[in-house]
Amino acid sequence: MFTVRAFLWLPFLCCVFALQSCSSPSTAAAVAPTGPSQWIAAWGASSQNALPSVKNGGGTEQSFRFLVYPSIAGVQERVHFSNQFGTAPVTIGAARLSVASNGDSSAAVDPASDAGLTFNNGNKSVTLQPNQEIDSDPVQITYTHGQWLAVSVYLKGNFGPLTQHDAGFSYSYSSAANAGDVTADTSGNSYTGNTTEWFMVSAVEAYGPYQGTVAFFGSSSVDGHNSNLGDTNAYPVQQVAVPGQITSRPSDLLANSLLGAGYNFGVVNAAFSGDAAGEDASSMSGNVTAGVDRFKHDVLQLPGIAAVVIYIGGIDLRADCLPATTVEATLSTIIAQAAAAKVRVILATLPPAEYCLTGQPVPTEALPYDGDLNPGPENPGSTQRRAFNDWVRTTAATLPGVVAIADFDKVLAYPAHPDFMIPNLNSGDNFHPDGPGYAVQNSAIPLRAVAGQ
Repeated sequence: MFTVRAFLWLPFLCCVFALQSCSSPSTAAAVAPTGPSQWIAAWGASSQNALPSVKNGGGTEQSFRFLVYPSIAGVQERVHFSNQFGTAPVTIGAARLSVASNGDSSAAVDPASDAGLTFNNGNKSVTLQPNQEIDSDPVQITYTHGQWLAVSVYLKGNFGPLTQHDAGFSYSYSSAANAGDVTADTSGNSYTGNTTEWFMVSAVEAYGPYQGTVAFFGSSSVDGHNSNLGDTNAYPVQQVAVPGQITSRPSDLLANSLLGAGYNFGVVNAAFSGDAAGEDASSMSGNVTAGVDRFKHDVLQLPGIAAVVIYIGGIDLRADCLPATTVEATLSTIIAQAAAAKVRVILATLPPAEYCLTGQPVPTEALPYDGDLNPGPENPGSTQRRAFNDWVRTTAATLPGVVAIADFDKVLAYPAHPDFMIPNLNSGDNFHPDGPGYAVQNSAIPLRAVAGQ
């Protein structure tokens, strides 16, 4: 007989039998494999849009300090800036890369690990036209895995809404309007505001004897929504945030796993909330590009791209109640793009979280398991999710480019109610795991397949 609390030991069991999912930033590999030096992405975030909002209303003569958590250590870096979705030119008047002093808990940086960025062989300023992107010239800053980096940017003159990615619960910092260039302020005192957006900064790239870049591609469950929540409660009770738990996103966990297993890859989070896989589905977060249309830009154009974990399609089933066959066709197109680029694909099943929002029955406060297969009737979105997962495990597993399956459904499903996640790994919204749930999910990723072994 299954009980709610019986599953609280599962994250620990995962650590015992799948050590790669539980390694910490300080876990060192014996000797990481090396090869010819190349550029890889040590950190990345897919640009979503440049929609005007309270957070993204534009400004004048303002500086920002963006805090990012790289997936691997580095000694030589460059920063990728994007005006991909901007509708007007934006001038970067100055920029710097530094080691952050206190994670993302303050705007201070280490003055001993701080370098000015230049562009196009030595220019301190550059203007990006709409849909233009640029890499800075390389700089040399030594940092270790587990340290945060700060990208400071002074935007010259007037600027409108910027190309952005919502960082969720990780803070970055801004100066007051008309403060001008305060990028060299190592104390951080000039940065009197904060933001949860990453504006224009879409990657920090590193050069060295790395094995390549791995992308984690998807929507909010890849971007790490609710990964800052603990597992002390059990569904239907909502989980609560754990102070300081801000590096438990799926890409962070995969990076830890790869490093702990002795591999030497950068890992990029190529996801954002509400993103549908196909053009025939509607985004749940406004004007964003469908996965099938952004895969080439956000994954295949990453430096050193070697492998991708694809975990997308839930929005299509949930928001638009599309049939599994439609999602399968979209994923087949994405996989074919990866195969043509000789990028290894690890394809994930969809865990229990995709009941159709416009169909009945759906969970309610009074009936938290309504729509579950047991006792039934099953919500039609869950029925389609099962069909999609069967396709992933059979037909998709044989497609060119697919080297392995990551069976997230198998490790997260609650046997007593198989259309729902294990109670203490469910964040409470029935769409996303909590932090420990993401760690259990991570245990299903076959690391040797990611590494091409």
